[in-house]
Amino acid sequence: MPRISKEDEKLFDNPYKIGLVAMQDDEDDMHVCLTTTLMNKGDDQMMFGEFVRGNSKKYIYEHPKTGFLLMTVDRKFWTGNMTFTHCENEGEDYVHMNQYQLFRFNTYFGVCTVHYADLHNISEGRALNMPGVIANALRVMAMKPFFAGDRSKKVMRPWTQKFMNGLITLKYIAYMGENGFPKIVPIIQAQAASSSRIFFTRAPYSKMLKDLKDGARVAIYGMSLDMEVTLLKGYYHDGPLGTGYLEIDKVYNSAPPITGYAYPEFKNKPVDFHDEPLAESWI
Repeated sequence: MPRISKEDEKLFDNPYKIGLVAMQDDEDDMHVCLTTTLMNKGDDQMMFGEFVRGNSKKYIYEHPKTGFLLMTVDRKFWTGNMTFTHCENEGEDYVHMNQYQLFRFNTYFGVCTVHYADLHNISEGRALNMPGVIANALRVMAMKPFFAGDRSKKVMRPWTQKFMNGLITLKYIAYMGENGFPKIVPIIQAQAASSSRIFFTRAPYSKMLKDLKDGARVAIYGMSLDMEVTLLKGYYHDGPLGTGYLEIDKVYNSAPPITGYAYPEFKNKPVDFHDEPLAESWI
């Protein structure tokens, strides 16, 4: 059974941290959501508070086997697996989360639902290897022009490409692990080689990525501490000398107020109010 120390419990019990949950979406692709309230409930449960409704809240019950990553402000992180079971709209956990300073005086984004999962395993906390990240970011910078691929493809928009090139942008890769649960690994050294590719070295976390196979469907989540985020999906391919890259075929905006795919682009469809009767609430 996983054991979480009292010290770690205190670190998890605050909304000023990074909490990521990886799951399968409705097309069996990887999907990642940010939930800063993710924490443990005792030794055998995890929970988080919902304050924005997105697709991830649907996916975690359609595909309850998930992976998670927790990272505190001092850059210490934990990874693990859990299976979602149920949700509640009241109770002590609901009240507790709404008492956080982040939500207590927030008129627009209070916690409306608490979601619960059975905890299967959790790693020991480890410090983020910043010297390794910086050294490998320099390697990526030098090598990425050779892995640009088809430069005529316009997948990421200029803002997204610049954002993913930022050396202070946090990046994480999610894929299906060999144990049948999604897995999340930091790849902060990753950078955009072109509008359609993200290039990275497997170091400094090569051991954590040992079960990432060529041709796997993966997602890369990018975020800043200003809560700017983007989610890129596609096929992973091995490169030489311990490198790899994501060939992007989907770009997902997970930030409110409107979540959804930015690529592939879709055409706006006009609404004809004569085709359908008005909803009762409009009358």
